[in-house]
Amino acid sequence: MGAYTVTPIFKGGWLIWEKAEEVCMYLVCGNKRAAMIDAGMGTGNLLSEVSALTDLPVLPLLTHGHPDHYLGVMSCPFVYLNEKDHALMRHYIELDAREAGTEAPPVPEIRPLQAQFDLGGLTLRTVSLRGHTQGSTGFLLEEEKVLFSGDGLIYNVWMQMEESTSLEEYRTTLKNLQIFRPCFERIWTGHGTGALDAGHLDRVTKLLDAVIEAPFGVPTPPDQPPGIIADGEACQITYRLDNIETETQKKEASYEY
Repeated sequence: MGAYTVTPIFKGGWLIWEKAEEVCMYLVCGNKRAAMIDAGMGTGNLLSEVSALTDLPVLPLLTHGHPDHYLGVMSCPFVYLNEKDHALMRHYIELDAREAGTEAPPVPEIRPLQAQFDLGGLTLRTVSLRGHTQGSTGFLLEEEKVLFSGDGLIYNVWMQMEESTSLEEYRTTLKNLQIFRPCFERIWTGHGTGALDAGHLDRVTKLLDAVIEAPFGVPTPPDQPPGIIADGEACQITYRLDNIETETQKKEASYEY
């Protein structure tokens, strides 16, 4: 059994699922070049998997700077990543090396994201999904009405990370994303092998409003970073009380332990 399963999701587009780590990557091929959106943990030879699908030059695009989204392309000469997550990626590379007692591997050249990437017949537009991390980014493919969201807009949005924004800042991100709502019908995320419908944006925004107004939820399990999980309609947000800016709201929190 290989490390990956490959599933076509539209003409010239594939979901690459890293089974051991339950991480999603996406290959999008235009007429002139291809884009690899995220790269997983590198438990297999991802570049070999990609080369079996296309012989076009491939642009590695990262949605954010967490290891489960970049380790598969550490051997690439360069990657594209939002500038606000450059330091975060380097931090995790050095942290992993210290914990393993090894030297940090060479870091690919980290290039700033462009406003859009012309693949020839297909164009990926870069959109901010700031929240899960400061530099979380989505890629909008209007020709297929698809948003590739990484972990920036997903079933359970992790906002309890030290590198996460406040919930209010994330709410602003989602409200700004509404501008692009007519441009996508499906959301392909960083974890989970099925697409979410565009209404997921509204469901997460509604849950976020409720949590900011009166925090609620249950503690995360021991195998996850500490936080509070709030359930909404077919969505979750995991957060810390200090993610919320209003002191009164923090004091009125009604979560369970």
